[in-house]
Amino acid sequence: MTINTYRGVQALRFISALVVVAFHACYWFNRDSGSSGAAPEIKLIGDLCVWTFFLISGFVVVHVVDSGREPDWSTFALRRAIRILPLAWIMTGIKVAAALLAPRAMFDGDITPTRIIASLLLVPSRDSSGDFRALWGVEWTLIFEAAFYLLVTLAIAVRVDPLRLVTPVLIVVAVLSIWRPEGGSVLWFYADPVVLFLAAGMWIGRAARTGRIRPAVLATLLCTALYGVIEMVRQESSPVLAVVVFGALTASFGLLIASERRLGGRIPTWLVIAGNSAFALYLTHPLVAQALPRLMGASGVTEIHWAPVVLISVVVSVVLGWAVHRWVDTPMGRFLRRRLIGHRPVADQATSKQDSPAIRGSGSR
Repeated sequence: MTINTYRGVQALRFISALVVVAFHACYWFNRDSGSSGAAPEIKLIGDLCVWTFFLISGFVVVHVVDSGREPDWSTFALRRAIRILPLAWIMTGIKVAAALLAPRAMFDGDITPTRIIASLLLVPSRDSSGDFRALWGVEWTLIFEAAFYLLVTLAIAVRVDPLRLVTPVLIVVAVLSIWRPEGGSVLWFYADPVVLFLAAGMWIGRAARTGRIRPAVLATLLCTALYGVIEMVRQESSPVLAVVVFGALTASFGLLIASERRLGGRIPTWLVIAGNSAFALYLTHPLVAQALPRLMGASGVTEIHWAPVVLISVVVSVVLGWAVHRWVDTPMGRFLRRRLIGHRPVADQATSKQDSPAIRGSGSR
């Protein structure tokens, strides 16, 4: 019998978003507070959580497509767009308004019509220094997500198994990162080995639906080895470390999915419910998690230890994320689905009453 609600995935979404918020809170403390005591650097842990979001995205998309309850490509595309675009557009609007009202308070006040349009379309752009940077910083993951959804939509439209069409494309895009130049077309943004986590998540999703484990194992082993080779050639990190990290993360995620029937019921309900707000938490936390460190830096009060500052920043971010999810994101999504999709069948939910991140995405670069 197919599992419709993966409690473990829901809990993992919230935990991953929470760690990303903590990582950013530590970073902003070190950058803005002026304190002589530094918060710990947890970049690798933050990266692991972002990569987990991509695994979840690949898993959920295949689960939804294989369910057969989204009847055509247009329904699939509409549901994905409704899930990520409205809140992303709101955050872009906030960034533009803030840059206009308080330009000196912005670290990235490079607001141009091209970057605004790119942010609204969730396509890559460069700032004035030539660096890839999303207008609302954490939206960089959504740029990958949007392109991934577009590929899956194309596969559905031409009636090809998404794994057969999307997997080779993701592999080619990952390999192209070896030749990614400093400048050039903005399309080079997509040339990043991180897309291999989307591919691995897809194959794990197929295994969960069909019970065929061997193809998923072979596919994830291929992605793991390829990730290590790419990192070795790019000299970004140790190939051994890259293989260990990729392999351990994908294997752990696969084991979480496989243990759902046995262990899913033991996960606290509050943690499963909290997973619903992961997307809103991820997108909105820069609004508040920077406030205390900036206030410390501006006031000259720099003797406060990093721990309470980071803790308060995380707690306030969680509260804001839940409020936005409860009173903005959910009603807005419900209204748009009713108006744009109407009587069409509702998709099979892989993680809860809402689609997953990367869902919904997540993390920052």
